[in-house]
Amino acid sequence: MTQQVWAILDSFLMQTAILFLLASGFFLIHRTANFLNIAHPDYATVGAYLIWSTASLLGWNVWIATVISMVATGFITNLIDRVSFRYLRGAPLALLLCSMGVGLVVRYSAFMIWGGRFKKLTIILPNLEIGGIVVSGSLLVALAFVGLVILLFYFILNYTRLGISIRAVADNPSLAENFGIDTERTMKFVWFLTGCSATLGGLVLAFYQPLTYSVGFRWILLIVAVSILAGERIKFPNLLGACVVITASMEIGLFFIPEYYRMGIGFAMLIIAILVRRVLQK
Repeated sequence: MTQQVWAILDSFLMQTAILFLLASGFFLIHRTANFLNIAHPDYATVGAYLIWSTASLLGWNVWIATVISMVATGFITNLIDRVSFRYLRGAPLALLLCSMGVGLVVRYSAFMIWGGRFKKLTIILPNLEIGGIVVSGSLLVALAFVGLVILLFYFILNYTRLGISIRAVADNPSLAENFGIDTERTMKFVWFLTGCSATLGGLVLAFYQPLTYSVGFRWILLIVAVSILAGERIKFPNLLGACVVITASMEIGLFFIPEYYRMGIGFAMLIIAILVRRVLQK
């Protein structure tokens, strides 16, 4: 394998991993609460800023900073749900509009706290050489996080009572309540999980490009597209497959279309995902 081919594959794998980590929490909320939380990628930005603050400014170990930031972001997402989304359960359009407003508040709160200048999260990670090909440490960490999220969500959803409750709430919230499931407690746990996974996405995104207050939001169209394409069931391997398809389509599109049309390609991917999902449902 030539270095040029590996460079393309390396970029593809990294972007797929970032998209999956950013979309996993969005997908879980989409299927559980039945709404598109446009604010979700901004949670990833906040998580990344928290890691940067604790690791770069306070000098903490980056992995300890990551765990603490995951917990903090989980509580932040819960707090946002408590003061906003909770009162709009069952109203998808109102929730969508509310999430747009929440996203703006979170985004510009990050701007006021951390400023608009680019920030770089510098972490020394060992590379791995395989047959003359150097695999970067950041890619290895990103792929490890993807595997961790898939295994963790699979275990929670299939082998824990909370996971059973999550699937029941996703299928029919009213019926779940009638069978004695505490839907609010279940949603609190779901929001915490989405905050944690968003933080991992923010960390890997900070490896890939400089950190700024809008860095997560730039991925929102692709996140929505893969969540729609992944299907109605909460199956994270399906989500990973959707991420592979969307990322490959983006990379192929950028061979023929200039980079500054990236947003247009994102809209095209979203429209195609909606049409494909509609056809498959018939």
